[in-house]
Amino acid sequence: MPRHAWTTFAAAGLAGLATAGSVAATPRDASYFTNLPLIAHSGEEVRFYDELIEDRIVAISFIYTDCPDLCSLSTARLAQVYDWLGDKMGRDIFFYSISLTPETDTPEKLARFAEAFGVGDGWLFLTGQAEDIDTIRHRLGERSRSLSEHRSDMVIGNDRTGHWRRSSVMGNLGTVMQSILELDPDWVPDDVGAAGDAPAAYGLDGHPGEALFLQGCAACHSIGAGTRIGPDLAGVTLRRERAWLRRYIAAPDILLRDGDPVAVALDARFPDVRMPFMDLSPTDIEDLLAYLQAEFEELTREGGRTTADHAHPDHAAHDHAVHAHAAPSE
Repeated sequence: MPRHAWTTFAAAGLAGLATAGSVAATPRDASYFTNLPLIAHSGEEVRFYDELIEDRIVAISFIYTDCPDLCSLSTARLAQVYDWLGDKMGRDIFFYSISLTPETDTPEKLARFAEAFGVGDGWLFLTGQAEDIDTIRHRLGERSRSLSEHRSDMVIGNDRTGHWRRSSVMGNLGTVMQSILELDPDWVPDDVGAAGDAPAAYGLDGHPGEALFLQGCAACHSIGAGTRIGPDLAGVTLRRERAWLRRYIAAPDILLRDGDPVAVALDARFPDVRMPFMDLSPTDIEDLLAYLQAEFEELTREGGRTTADHAHPDHAAHDHAVHAHAAPSE
């Protein structure tokens, strides 16, 4: 790309990149990305370009750790992709989640947040000076002025080749993983099996609650396979009154604010990542509850695991029981 074209690209930022689009950028230095300092959840100070971006394939997201809506769900879904990428993480691919509230997100707080999602090699949660983070996020197209304007997508790219694009973990996670792997010129589709087992695409012509569960819940919860980021939901429709479940799924933050004893107890049990506001309609909630009940009934008939389970092929020791994402449970 000619230098004047790169200047135009830099001035516009990455905000204009389409989810499936990409832009080639020949220069590979800190002139655009900046080399400002950030502090990792480990407490280590790192330079943004020299130590995080240069010659690497990266996925960069911006987060509010106290977000009551989709930030925690987005991070949970990205954690699934992290698991599937296996030993490529920290070797070929790197994830960075940068705090948008650095004034309260200390390295110690981010370390707890990272632990909640089972973060290991290749994924850093980062904080720093607010003005430095503002500069970095503006260069990467994150221009929100408040939580309500926060983008839910992330920037992925390969500094070595200069290809950058946007991707969203709120869509099909198999597609997200493939988009990241495709940034490596040497990657071929046969490598998917070596990286991990992505979920098969699911249709919307089955039980409507299944699509809702897979899209919004499966990253955090199982039905009969134990605690993940949040509690196991097997039998929840029997343990909890339907009216309470409807209220909690519709507005978990309101129940917590009002001191509902069950919501408070769940928040105490899972203190680092809260159940997000999912903006589900009453019909959606009824479909989801019907699916949870049907899956539990099927589980008890078969005495086995459900289709909500997911594998961790290259992180066998990864225990989602340490995760924290409040949800209706026992």
